[in-house]
Amino acid sequence: MKKVIVTLGREFGCNAREIGRQLAAKLGVGFYDHELVDRAAQRAGISGGMVLNNDDFDYGMDKCFYTEKAIEAQGYVIRDIANHESCVLLGRCSDFFLSEFPSVLHTFVYAPLPYRVHHVSEAYKLDRRAAEKLIAKIDEKRHSYYRYVTGRNRGDRHGRNLMIDVEKFGIEGTVELICQACSQLGLGSE
Repeated sequence: MKKVIVTLGREFGCNAREIGRQLAAKLGVGFYDHELVDRAAQRAGISGGMVLNNDDFDYGMDKCFYTEKAIEAQGYVIRDIANHESCVLLGRCSDFFLSEFPSVLHTFVYAPLPYRVHHVSEAYKLDRRAAEKLIAKIDEKRHSYYRYVTGRNRGDRHGRNLMIDVEKFGIEGTVELICQACSQLGLGSE
């Protein structure tokens, strides 16, 4: 079987984690999300307490993640996983670190703000205003970190093979589109 690696970039509030889980299950491959942070932090020597305090909202926001050692560790972990197995990698600049790898599909999911506000409001039990503020905060922090590491804008179409509006296609439709793209490119097939 030919290796399949999917990088999944996203805007906050698109339910990309669920898309990644379902995609990995459908492809029969590993799914890497928070484990990427844990492995990179361990490799960079960032304390366990610091990582535990950096949940999804704070990933990459603490100064310890902006060090050359931490970024190098993150790239090492992502490339190491990609060298050894088929997988779906959620965020963490994985598209950048795997830009020269064969058999990789670089995807990005996004949605209009009202869709994301609705999802974040339900998922985190927030009112509309609080959800909007959280989306703006997380998107800006993720964008700043991505720009710092890669020198590019997170949602830029360059370097992406497929960008999908989750509102238009839904979770299952988005997963299906990515699977179809993998098939079209001969990824994961014999």
